[in-house]
Amino acid sequence: QMTPSINPVLVEPNMKYQKSFENYVLSYQRINDQHYYDKYKRALENFSEYIQYLHDGSIRINQKPTEIFTSTFWFIDDDEVVGVARIRHQADAYGGHIGYDISPEYRNKGYGQLILKAALSKAIDIGIREVILTCSVDNVASRIIIEKCHGVFTGIVHDEEENEVLNQFIIRI
Repeated sequence: QMTPSINPVLVEPNMKYQKSFENYVLSYQRINDQHYYDKYKRALENFSEYIQYLHDGSIRINQKPTEIFTSTFWFIDDDEVVGVARIRHQADAYGGHIGYDISPEYRNKGYGQLILKAALSKAIDIGIREVILTCSVDNVASRIIIEKCHGVFTGIVHDEEENEVLNQFIIRI
């Protein structure tokens, strides 16, 4: 299936999607995207532990005091994981409140805007009313998605850790 169905949805990570999520992780390896492969590869080692880790991250258990609570959701279309959304309960310096990525196999098909809209809805549930988002200044596709979702450009930030220059936006919901 190459275009989004009528109703892709964000779900909490769970065992049902193990095979699909493992394929999601490997899709980053296939295109040599080390950043995202590293972010998700622990799912390949022990899937149930990985699910527990994501769950704990969203409910303030087993966390270092410096960590930001993050709710992670998988974007499911036709029983496949096509994307991941992370909603930080407080904005961090560079990532803002919402981070998301779409599987390399499902890019340029309209999922980016759909996942951001769905994540904004989850942010409302968490109690966030002003959402800060960032994207690399080189990432034109992401900027267009954010602006289509009423993101207002607020400036440029420098992520020293990743050595990246980012556009920052705010969306009031």
